[in-house]
Amino acid sequence: MKYDLEPRGWIVAEETFDPCRTAKCESIFAQGNGYINIRCALEEGYLDTYRGAFITGTFNKAMPDEVTELPNLPDVTAMEFIVNGERFAMDQGTLQSYLRTLDLHTGEATRTVQWKSPAGAALELTFRRFVSLDNEHIAAFSVEVTPTNQDIELVVNSGISTRNSNTGSQHCVEGEMRMLPGGILRLMTHTNESNVPISVHCLHKFSAKPSESLPVIERRRFVGRYTFRLAKGQTLRIEKLTCYHTGRDLPFTVYGQQRGTTNPDIVAAAGDALAAKFADTGYDALLAASAKKWAAYWAEQDVQIESDDSFDQLGMRFALYHLNIMIKRDDDRVGIGAKGMTGEGYKGHSFWDTEMFLMPYYLLTDPAAAKTLLGYRWRSLPGAFKKASENGYQGAMFPWESAWLDDGEVTPLYCGADIVTGKSSPVLTGMIEQHISADIAWGVWLYYQATGDDDFMNRRGCELLIEIARFWASRVEWQDDTQRYEIKNVIGPDEYKDHVDNNAFTNYLTVFAMEQAERCIKDMPTQWPDAYAKLSDSYDLNALAAELQDKKAKVYLPQPNADGIVPQNAQYLGLDAIDLSKYKNQQGVSSIYEDYSPAQMNQLMVSKQADLVMLMRIMPDLFDAETRRKNFIFYESRTLHDSSLSHGQHCVLAAWEGLDDMALDMYRHAIAIDLGPNMKSSDLGIHSASMGNVWQCVVCGFAGLEWHEGGLSLRNHLPASWQRAAFNIVWRGAKLHVEVTHAGITVTHRGGSAVEITVDGQPVKLAAE
Repeated sequence: MKYDLEPRGWIVAEETFDPCRTAKCESIFAQGNGYINIRCALEEGYLDTYRGAFITGTFNKAMPDEVTELPNLPDVTAMEFIVNGERFAMDQGTLQSYLRTLDLHTGEATRTVQWKSPAGAALELTFRRFVSLDNEHIAAFSVEVTPTNQDIELVVNSGISTRNSNTGSQHCVEGEMRMLPGGILRLMTHTNESNVPISVHCLHKFSAKPSESLPVIERRRFVGRYTFRLAKGQTLRIEKLTCYHTGRDLPFTVYGQQRGTTNPDIVAAAGDALAAKFADTGYDALLAASAKKWAAYWAEQDVQIESDDSFDQLGMRFALYHLNIMIKRDDDRVGIGAKGMTGEGYKGHSFWDTEMFLMPYYLLTDPAAAKTLLGYRWRSLPGAFKKASENGYQGAMFPWESAWLDDGEVTPLYCGADIVTGKSSPVLTGMIEQHISADIAWGVWLYYQATGDDDFMNRRGCELLIEIARFWASRVEWQDDTQRYEIKNVIGPDEYKDHVDNNAFTNYLTVFAMEQAERCIKDMPTQWPDAYAKLSDSYDLNALAAELQDKKAKVYLPQPNADGIVPQNAQYLGLDAIDLSKYKNQQGVSSIYEDYSPAQMNQLMVSKQADLVMLMRIMPDLFDAETRRKNFIFYESRTLHDSSLSHGQHCVLAAWEGLDDMALDMYRHAIAIDLGPNMKSSDLGIHSASMGNVWQCVVCGFAGLEWHEGGLSLRNHLPASWQRAAFNIVWRGAKLHVEVTHAGITVTHRGGSAVEITVDGQPVKLAAE
C-alpha cells in the first residue's frame, strides 16, 4: 500500500499486485452511495477475488436453516480480455508496472497496468470506475487498451452475472436475460425467499466499431462478446454503463408499506428508462455529475488535519469517505451494517455500532441522517417485541443483530470452533448481550439533546424510550439477600467475558434508560401530547413511572473498591492475571484464541475491547477525575483491542486524561485498522464503526467535544505533532466551524440559531455569523 501520493491526504494507493491478496483492496477501494456498494474487484479476476454488489434493504434467507443476510447481487465488474488468444491476467506473462488508486475527493478508482503476454504482446491498460453519487442507481466503468509493440486481436467478454454467492449460498434465482434495443443487456432476477425483484442493465460503448459482436447467454451469465483488431499504438476505449433497481427502492413504496413491490415488470421498466437515458451520455459526463456531489460533501464534511505525518489526514478522509457511502440518508427502513456494504462480513447486520460509534458523527454533521437511523429502530419495534416475548420479558428487547424490519433476532447460533473441544462454538451475543436496548435509548436521548426535535419525540422517540424501559423493568432481578435489583447472566461490550453478572456498562445504561423514560412520561402530557395519547391507550403511564422510579433507585451500580477500581463485572477482579505482552504486540487480532478456548478466556483478566472505559467515555461525569484516570489506566493495560471498536474510544479517554502520546498512538491504530499493513484485515469488508471512531478521536478526543443536558463543550487536547484541526458541526440548529490550534480554539457561527456552548471552560453565546 502507498499513502503519500499527490495530492496528499486524498489518495489511497496499491503499488504492487499479489493475486493472493486482492480482497483487502476490494473492500477499502469499494465504491457506493448508500443505496448500492460495489467491491473494487479487478475486472479479470483472481483466486482471492470476492466480487460483491450489495443494495440496502434486499435482505434474504438463502436456506431455511440459515439467518437472513444482505445478498450478493448480480455482478457487473467482471470483464475478460483475450489478447491474440491469451487471457489478460497479471499473474501470467510479465507485469511491468502496476498502480491502483482511489481518489477520495471524487470517488473514482483508477488502475494503470503495463503488461506483456506470455507470447510477447505488450499492452498499456487503464481501468477507471465509480458508483454515482448523483444518481444512486448508476455504476460506470472505463477501460483503455493500447498495444505498444505489435498489432493484436482483442476479444472482450463483458456483461452481467448471477454467479455471485454469499460464501456459497445463492440468494438470487437464475433470472431472465434479454437484449433491448440499442444493445442494452438486461438481467431480471429475484431473491429466492424474500422475493425482492432485481433488474440489472448494462450498455457498452466503444471508441472503435467491433469487427464482430455477439450476445452470449449461459447459465447465470449474460455477456456481450466483442472482437477488435487494434494496430500498434491504437487506443481502444470501452465504456460500460450499468444500473441497478430493486423492488425495495423507495419509489416503489409508500409510508407503511415496508417491503416495496414484488412486481418485476415495474422494476424492469424503471431500469429500461434509465438505461435508455444514459445511452446518450458517456462515462466522463456521469463522473463529472457524481464528482460535483462529492465536492459538495467535502465542502461541508471534511475534517482538516495539519500534522507532521500526512497519514493522519488521509486516515480521517478515508473514514469520512466510507461514512458517506454506507448510509442511505433518506430511508429509515434500513440501518448500517458492521461492514457497511463493502463485503459479506457480519451478513450485512446492524449492531450497537450504530448508536454508539456512528450516531455521533451523523447527528453532529447531518441530523436528518441520524434521524433515519433511529427511525429504523422504531420501525423494528415488532421484532424487538417478539424477542422480548420469546424470552419472557415485556417491552422492546432489541435484537443484537438486525436485518430487515420484521426479521427480529438474526444472530447466527454457531460460529467457529472451540480450540479445546473441536466443537462448534455457540454465538452467545444474540442471547445475552442485551445492552443494545439501553444503547438505543441513549441514542434517542442524544438525538434530542442535539436537535430539540419535538416532532420526532412525539411520533417515535417517546415510544422507543417507554418500550425500552418496560423491557428493562421486566429484566432486572430482585435479590433478597442484597435487597437490590441486579442484572445477571449477560455479556457486556467486552465479549471475552460471557455469563457475567452486573456488568457495569449494562447496569448504568439500564438505569439511564429507565430514568429517561420516567422523565419522558412526566413531560409527555404538555410537550409531546400525541405520544401521550397513543401510549396512554396502551399503558397506565403513571403506574409505569412509579415502577421505573422505584426500580432504577434500587438497581446495583458498581462503585470503586478500596483501590479505586470499578469492577467491570462481578467476576472480573477475581480472575487470573497473565502476561499479555505477547498478545499486546500481535500483528493481527484475536491471536489469544490460538492459545485459549472461550471457556478458558472467561477465567482470565483480559478484555477484548473497551467496556468500563466505554462507559466513562459516554458518561464522563459518573466518577471523579482521579477515579476515571485510575480506571482508564487499569483497564487499558488489560485490553487487547481485538475489536475495531476499541482503539477509538481509548483514544478519546487518553486525550481527556492528558496522555497525549497514547492518544495519538490510539488514533493511528484506529486509522490503520483497514489501511494498515495487514493485507488480510479487511477481506470481508471495512469496519464501519471504526470509521465513526476515527471521527470521534479528533472531534471528541483532540477537540474535547462533549455533550451535556442541552449543552455542548469543547476543550483543547491537540497532539503536539499536529498544528491544526478544523471541522464543522451542527448543534441545536446552529452550524459551527471549529478550528483547534495550540494557540486555542476558534468557533465560528456559520448560520442557524443562536447557541450557547462552553469553550475551554468558558461559557459563550454565539449569534449568527
